[in-house]
Amino acid sequence: MFQGARGGSDAQVKVTLEDPSQLTPESAERIRAREQDLMWTDPDNPEKGMEEMEEVMTERVRRGPWFVSYSEARRTAMRKGKPMLVWFTDTQFSPLCRSLDDEVFSREQFKQWASEAVVRVRLDFNVKGQSAGTGRSAMDDKIRKENYLQALKHRYKVLGFPAVLIMTPDGTVVSRYRGYKKSYFDFYLARLKNDASSAFKLHQKWQKNMERRGYREWKDLRGRTIFAKLTRYRGGQMILVEPDGKRLQAKESNLSKGDRAWIAEQRAKSRN
Repeated sequence: MFQGARGGSDAQVKVTLEDPSQLTPESAERIRAREQDLMWTDPDNPEKGMEEMEEVMTERVRRGPWFVSYSEARRTAMRKGKPMLVWFTDTQFSPLCRSLDDEVFSREQFKQWASEAVVRVRLDFNVKGQSAGTGRSAMDDKIRKENYLQALKHRYKVLGFPAVLIMTPDGTVVSRYRGYKKSYFDFYLARLKNDASSAFKLHQKWQKNMERRGYREWKDLRGRTIFAKLTRYRGGQMILVEPDGKRLQAKESNLSKGDRAWIAEQRAKSRN
């Protein structure tokens, strides 16, 4: 019986990208940061709460072109294979943040480029909390959000606002922009384009390394893609794991013709 890349085991999958014998302090820090973002299922019931691949391929509706959740933006970047543009800002107290927004991020030329080339996430430190019922006050929510933003600020060594980071989907920072000089649009956008291109090429190399570890791009019948590793196959039912550890259920019948042919090939090999 074809069991997939882990011989049918339903154990949790933990992904470490670098060879520990060759880790630099910066690489080790990136691994720890990634592990903080992992999303595990219940070890006593591995399929409990597991999402369907078709569900996660449908992008959730958000207000405007910017994500406000770093984790959602990062997962979207991984699925689309696009670099991330991460903007640390304080819209209430930083005049330069407002200038950067007015002179760059609100310009149509930037919007057209960014919508195709990057996944945008705005981390605004002007935080407002929302009440979620008894025992979950708006102040509790505000404190939780502030703590999370401060942790990201510390992780990426952001010292002031505005700060813009171009990074690969796995969290590797390719370039950082501190502050903003007014009327600097053309030069700023040119740098963004160049650095995003570098991040994209770096991600392609990373993806090739991951493919050697069993990850591959899966495509559904509508042409939407996801980068994941097959961990179990049984009777047309599959479990995939994404590089950050998120596990998904999938049906062979919902996959592209090419993917179904790949599965048939792997099953034939397992019988030989």
